[in-house]
Amino acid sequence: MGMNLISQTIPLQYDTVFSPFKASEFSYALEYLEKKGFTGVELAVAYPELVNTIDLIKELEKYNLVVTTLSTGQIYGLKGFFLSSQNEDIRRQAIKTVKEHIELSVKLNYPPVTIGLIRGKLEKGDPLILLNNLKASLIECVEYAYKQNVILQLEPICKLETVLINSTYDALDLLNSLGNPENLGILYDTYHSYIEDGDMISAINAAAGKITNVHFSDSHRGLPGYGTIDFQSIYKALMNTGYKGAIVLEALCIPTVEFVKENFAASIHKIISRDMSA
Repeated sequence: MGMNLISQTIPLQYDTVFSPFKASEFSYALEYLEKKGFTGVELAVAYPELVNTIDLIKELEKYNLVVTTLSTGQIYGLKGFFLSSQNEDIRRQAIKTVKEHIELSVKLNYPPVTIGLIRGKLEKGDPLILLNNLKASLIECVEYAYKQNVILQLEPICKLETVLINSTYDALDLLNSLGNPENLGILYDTYHSYIEDGDMISAINAAAGKITNVHFSDSHRGLPGYGTIDFQSIYKALMNTGYKGAIVLEALCIPTVEFVKENFAASIHKIISRDMSA
């Protein structure tokens, strides 16, 4: 079995709360990741069309890192674009952004493109209308991605943050309702699963073969190993489903940025190496 890529969220243009590194520290962040034994990076990109891919690829190659995911959600905060909007212009802008991420993915050796909060957050209005808007937008994005050989992945996100697709089972239902397109997967995030799924292992087993990416953060959304989630069991369950994708650290910088910077590598190596020696 191929070794899973160990990855960390890094912002490319605008800072994110899910990384101990600022966008302005990009090269330093890559160097730091390589030094800590990481093999991948999840890029938070707001404006994919502005990325200088030639320079970016050079930087990544310099530090032997591959892009494991393109994360799209920053555009919601910056511009308010989202896929389930009842305003057609806003919806079109969100679709356009996803398509630009798909084009960027092709240039970066096809990392999956995440549909996280770009679907919309705690939006007002009839949830069914929002869901139907999301489906229509997704179909267009999935078809576009399919032509480019790119995988899209839907991230279940807890009810505190969005009215749409909260649990792993919600995501499976949505995939079913779209006819299970082969290039639409699920990004399984342990924090959201802990809140929404009840039995996390059952959720992983239910989604076997559909999980295209994994986010690790603990029950308090900090580093793995500092909350109540049993990561050994989670990791084992994922491996038992045949999962071969990246394990990405996407945690908040709690208690401090310094703490996370000092401990994030050990927190993930501990889970993976202990499993290897088990």
